[in-house]
Amino acid sequence: EQHWAHTLVARRQARVVGSAALELYGDGALLRSVVVNEEERGRGIARDLVESALAEAAAAGTRDVYLLTTTAGGYFPRFGFKVVSRADVPASVQASVEFTTACPNTATVMHARLA
Repeated sequence: EQHWAHTLVARRQARVVGSAALELYGDGALLRSVVVNEEERGRGIARDLVESALAEAAAAGTRDVYLLTTTAGGYFPRFGFKVVSRADVPASVQASVEFTTACPNTATVMHARLA
């Protein structure tokens, strides 16, 4: 609930077709829940959501964005994300629900440094 202000929603007419969330912490941000309806994939919606989330993080003064994924590790390098270890993630981000309970410990951790 504390992160609703940074939730992005993609719509086609009145229908929600995708979303992404950004959680801002003192020493980094967490990109999470990037999803696009199956029938809408391949139209650049996910790209637009990720780019918008990264722009929002940059506008908020965040330089480091992290994410966890179990299925999309090959997608995020196009945005500058690289695989890192959990130990490389700031404690404030590691304390998030995503790191502590929502994603398994086997999830791939990725990091992007914003310009």
